[in-house]
Amino acid sequence: EMVVPEQSETAVTSGRATSGWGRVTWIVVLLSGALSLLMITFAWPSSRAEMSGQTIAVTGEADLVDQFMSSAGGNLDGIADLERVDDRDAAVRGVRERNFIGAVVLVNGAPEVLTASANGQVPAAVMTEVSSRVQTMLDTQIYAGIRTGIASAAGRGVDPAAVAGQMPEVLPQVTVTDLVPYSEDDASGAGATAAGIPLTVGALLAGLTIAYLVKGVWRKAAAVLGLGVGGGLLLTLILDTWLTVYPGSFGILWLALGLSLMATSGLFAGLHSAFGGVGIGIAAGITLFAAMPWAAFAIPYKFLPAGLGYIGQCLIPGSTTTLVRVLSYFPDASTAGQWCVLCAWVLVGATLLIFGRRSSVRAREDV
Repeated sequence: EMVVPEQSETAVTSGRATSGWGRVTWIVVLLSGALSLLMITFAWPSSRAEMSGQTIAVTGEADLVDQFMSSAGGNLDGIADLERVDDRDAAVRGVRERNFIGAVVLVNGAPEVLTASANGQVPAAVMTEVSSRVQTMLDTQIYAGIRTGIASAAGRGVDPAAVAGQMPEVLPQVTVTDLVPYSEDDASGAGATAAGIPLTVGALLAGLTIAYLVKGVWRKAAAVLGLGVGGGLLLTLILDTWLTVYPGSFGILWLALGLSLMATSGLFAGLHSAFGGVGIGIAAGITLFAAMPWAAFAIPYKFLPAGLGYIGQCLIPGSTTTLVRVLSYFPDASTAGQWCVLCAWVLVGATLLIFGRRSSVRAREDV
């Protein structure tokens, strides 16, 4: 009599192989843990962000500047530091070079607040608050002057009503000058803020595609270079020419976006070439659990806790976000650091591709 062995859970059921319940359990646990960690890496820095690292220039008549600085204690409620500069030209230059998020020009009867809305929504909101405070200070001075005049007139026997009647019908208003506004087609800056995430995710997917579908180290390198040239050109046409989200120099912006695509896709292709599937995991971990959460797409990177924003500026998405914003709206500001970061990551990807090629050559020689 023939004995038929019992089939286990991993055997064929209904013509298809099934996984054991232990394997299913571990997969669910690992995926849940990964999702939890991903949520923490994104939510924790944003929820613990603190307004710091911002500086506002103050200039104008010495007595008014002294009064404003002393009343604020050199610091605007911990939101921004105040720094005295020589004149309005120095303040304008500092704002355009991104040394200041804005400036206050205190001239008796005609104060002015200089802003740069292209810095982002949070710095713009801070400067709106500053403008309100300067207006309050101006109104207080005017009313104090009127009260003093009325009291003096009463002491001299002059009718106080006559002095009160000299009050101007319209009180002087603070002039707000936006030195660096967003483009007319993206007046709120929503497009510039939103562009960073699809750029990073798209480059990630492109890197995975090149890593798995393109065979041969030199062909991978050619694909990465082609993506940088072709993909960078298309993105520049969309963001600069069509949507005018980043209205900078076309050629320079093309170079920046191309380098960013090459850096991310080269990292994935290079790590896959050198370490196989493990390399892909490393590249994905760097991008998803560090680079994207710490890029500070919507807030200034200095706001992130524990110096994470500074680390994010050393990674591809963070340096790209800063670079394209500066190139588009602050051409006077320095971008040397961001260019160096992107070039360094491109070099890392190229080095990993070369390492992977040599490893494969040695493996074939050993066989």
